[in-house]
Order: sequence, then C-alpha cells, then structure tokens
Amino acid sequence: MVAEFGGKVHRANSKLLSLTLKAAGYSVSEATDGDEVLAATLSYEPDLILLDVAMARIDGFKALALLKKDARAKNIPVIMVTAKAHASDLETARYLGDLDYINKPWAHGEVELRIQWAITSVKRKRQPAQQRLAG
Repeated sequence: MVAEFGGKVHRANSKLLSLTLKAAGYSVSEATDGDEVLAATLSYEPDLILLDVAMARIDGFKALALLKKDARAKNIPVIMVTAKAHASDLETARYLGDLDYINKPWAHGEVELRIQWAITSVKRKRQPAQQRLAG
C-alpha cells in the first residue's frame, strides 16, 4: 500500500511509487490520508505499507502509531517515505515501530531494494525457529 498526501507534488510521488512497484511485480493499493490508510489496511491486509509523514487528517506518525496498536495491523511492516530528513523524525518513526525510512528523493532502485528486504525480513521472522534452523 502506498499512502501519500494528495497535494500536486505528493500525487506525482505517489504515482511514481505506484508505477515503480507495479513494474517490479507488486500489487498496489493507494491511500491519500491517514484515515484511508487505517481503513484500507484493515480491509485489504497489505504485505507492506509505504507511509508518508505529511498526510491530511491524520499524519503519518499518528497513522503509524494507530496501526501498531491494532492487533490486526501491528505485524504489517511499515516503511516511512518522506522529504523530512531530520534525525528526530527518523527517531520518532523508529520509536513508533516503522521498519525502515526512505528519504525523498530516493536513489534509483532504492525503493524496490528496501521493499524486497522488508518483505524477506518479515517472512523470516514469521517462520518457526525450527524451520529456520532446518533450512
């Protein structure tokens, strides 16, 4: 799921992210504000959420906090995607439970690489310990 605020620049970023992910073979669902993220996550159950900090109604940090408090959504990995490159924002995102943090603009191939890493990492954590040891 790609969650970006609906301003002109944000829509362009969201479109670029969606096209990049679709080209990499991922199914993509989009949300434009924190309320939509919460509703869509609970009905769609995505494998991963790309969440912008700057969103309408409920900002990305608040949406992340709400997702991590909900038993149905707390184990879905979240990657924050934002132009806010302040260390305090990264610290807040980590404290609230994000898995990774991508600054805009991102390098070519960075988003795909980080998503692949996140999905693989989460799948490994979900495997029973015995299965990991046997493999």
